[in-house]
Amino acid sequence: MKRSVLRLPDELHEKIKAAAARERRSVHNQIVCLLERALAEQTSQPGAIVAPDPSRPGHPVLVITELSDLRGPAGGKIVLPSRLYPEPAGQVFDLDEPWLLREAYQVVLTESAAAHDLATWLNAARLIQAWPELYLPAAVRQAWQDVHPVLTAVGPADS
Repeated sequence: MKRSVLRLPDELHEKIKAAAARERRSVHNQIVCLLERALAEQTSQPGAIVAPDPSRPGHPVLVITELSDLRGPAGGKIVLPSRLYPEPAGQVFDLDEPWLLREAYQVVLTESAAAHDLATWLNAARLIQAWPELYLPAAVRQAWQDVHPVLTAVGPADS
């Protein structure tokens, strides 16, 4: 992850600060989200932020910048690709069963290496609903809640 120092005009900084407050994000996360959103519009791909996971070196956390980009199935049966869930191959997850939805979402949130995977396999409404019950590494939970404070508002986590 690269660090950069930005010098912003006071007026622009105040606008970003106000937008961050509305979204309940830090100014830093708001700037990153704005940059990702702008790039996503150019590439027609969902934007994502990469955050480090100290507990899993070399395996960063991927967070989609806009929950509205999560347009995966809200119900029914799915089979995750082997790059996300290699064993057992062809495992069927019935998203109408809460425990299977949680298992599938935990896998996608921890194993996705591309924003496309997050957008394809997660559904925003179901993610928000299931969030308090997902068992996730602390860095994954924190990164997602930093970018999407609505997840913090849905209730306490058990992990």
